[in-house]
Amino acid sequence: MKKLNAKRLKRHMLKTSEFWQLDEKFLVISPDKKLCTLTGMESLPESDTGYLGYAFLDDTMRVAFLGICDEEDGSYKYFDGDQVLVAQAWMLPTMLVRIVKPSEELEKHPFVQGVLKFHESDALRRSTLALRQIDHLRDPLRPAILKAAWIVDEKKLESTFNESVEQYLEVLAAAYEQAEKDGIRAKDVEVEGEPEPLPVDAMSVEFVRITDLVPANNGTWRAILLDNIPGTSKKKKGDDVAISLVTTTIKGDDRNYSMLFIEIDAPIEDTKINVASFKPSRLPWRIAYTLACPHCDFNDTYYLGRSGEDRFMFKEIVEEIRSGKVDPLIAIDLVQRDDCEIDFSRELYRCRSCGTLDVKRRVRLITEDHTLSAMYYCLECGERMSHVKRGHIASLDCPRCREQLNPVEEALWDGVNPN
Repeated sequence: MKKLNAKRLKRHMLKTSEFWQLDEKFLVISPDKKLCTLTGMESLPESDTGYLGYAFLDDTMRVAFLGICDEEDGSYKYFDGDQVLVAQAWMLPTMLVRIVKPSEELEKHPFVQGVLKFHESDALRRSTLALRQIDHLRDPLRPAILKAAWIVDEKKLESTFNESVEQYLEVLAAAYEQAEKDGIRAKDVEVEGEPEPLPVDAMSVEFVRITDLVPANNGTWRAILLDNIPGTSKKKKGDDVAISLVTTTIKGDDRNYSMLFIEIDAPIEDTKINVASFKPSRLPWRIAYTLACPHCDFNDTYYLGRSGEDRFMFKEIVEEIRSGKVDPLIAIDLVQRDDCEIDFSRELYRCRSCGTLDVKRRVRLITEDHTLSAMYYCLECGERMSHVKRGHIASLDCPRCREQLNPVEEALWDGVNPN
């Protein structure tokens, strides 16, 4: 039996967790003899201690039973051979589980490796799963399916409104002209019938199912229709269609509400990525920090900074992006914008839970109006890691005994990592 070192969350029924909380997470499943009696679960070996599972989204949320797990002593053992039973999550709504953060050791399982590689190959489509503001539009069982609105005769409604505005402006101009002749101040002129947009409840709106929503160039979105659009033959089921994501603020409670709209006549943009390396005014210093613990045998050196443009590192980052190893929100920006630049450097990161220290590439996406940073998770326990600023390195705690580390040496290095 192996030790389960990954961080575990509070026990809940499976149905109480959202898909984004479960996707690509491990599960400690409480023992339940009823599991083996469910349809399709007859081959699951009985266990008095519980199971180790893996939840992943593949059209629907699924749970793979990987082995036996004892929650009390925190140990687990995989089933022999390729024995992996996969069940639909909706079949197990009341199953008690504890979500386990994915660690490097757990992700080495062949089945999990296969799932992760498939997800990386589908990174662009999966990137939109990170958009929490449109979760209310998703199908409860199939999150990749969403509802989008199509406003019938939208152009006609817009044209009617524009005509009313033009007529109003003509009347207003005539009133100002007459007021000037009569010696009346312009601010005292009143004209009735100021045009207003057509109320939403008066519009004819059709809701249509879409899937494979992905970001596209020039700030647009695209998807595939799952239904025919009533009242038009321009687009039919199975066609690609342009989508707009509109977010408005509800007056009074300052809540944002997002909606997807079908742009039936808009061009469908490509999904290609163009990105350049950011050229900072000053490069981060290349310094090797050696830290040692006075209470245990911990001693390590961390090589930080970057060497000039470091084209090799930039090339590696771009290759990882194209292979799908990229944060979802960064992927969306890279596709939708043409002003993206990547800033990068070797920097020290510390786990928020177990204190593990590790050197990561600090990757930042820089645009004209905002910056996004890549997130990293601890290989030991799966918890999120935080970037350690250079000025805080000397005050770090030992990841083994939690005593304060001593800075032994700070030295410049030539940019070639000896490790």
